[in-house]
Amino acid sequence: PGSGASNAAGGGGAGAAGGNSSPPGTAGPGGNGRANNITGSCVTYAGGGGGGSDGNFPQTTSGGSGGGGAGGNGAVGTAGTDNLGGGGGGGGRGQPGCIQRAGGAGGPGVVIVRVPSEFVLSGTPGPAFTGSTHPGGDKIGKFTASGTLTITEA
Repeated sequence: PGSGASNAAGGGGAGAAGGNSSPPGTAGPGGNGRANNITGSCVTYAGGGGGGSDGNFPQTTSGGSGGGGAGGNGAVGTAGTDNLGGGGGGGGRGQPGCIQRAGGAGGPGVVIVRVPSEFVLSGTPGPAFTGSTHPGGDKIGKFTASGTLTITEA
C-alpha cells in the first residue's frame, strides 16, 4: 500500500458542478440537480454523485439533491435514486491493501409528458406507464421503463 492519499471530486448535476476534494484523502459532494414542476409538484432531478474518499479519513460525501448517490468512504458508492436520474456515488479506496471499491450505479430516469386536456394519453406496458391530471387540467403521462405512448384527440 502506498502512503499517498487520493482525492475524488463529486460529479456534476443538472443544476450545479460537483464539489472539489479538499484536503487530500477527502472527496467532494455531488452537484445539485434541477427542479421541475411539470407534474404540478416541484421535484428535483439529475443530481450528481458524491466522490469516493480514502477509508483512512472519517468522511462521507453526499450526492447532490435530485437523487445523486453518496460517495463511499473506503467502500462501494451508493446508487442514484430510482426515477430521478441521479448519478451514482464514487467508490472509495479501502483497506486492506488500498483496494479501490466500485462506484454506485446511476439511478434510472423517468420520462414525463404533459399535453392539453383535449388529448388522451395511453401507454404500454401498463405498470411502467401512469397517467394523471395536472392541477391546471392538462394530462400527464409518466414512464419509468421502456414503453409506447399514444396521444389521441378526445
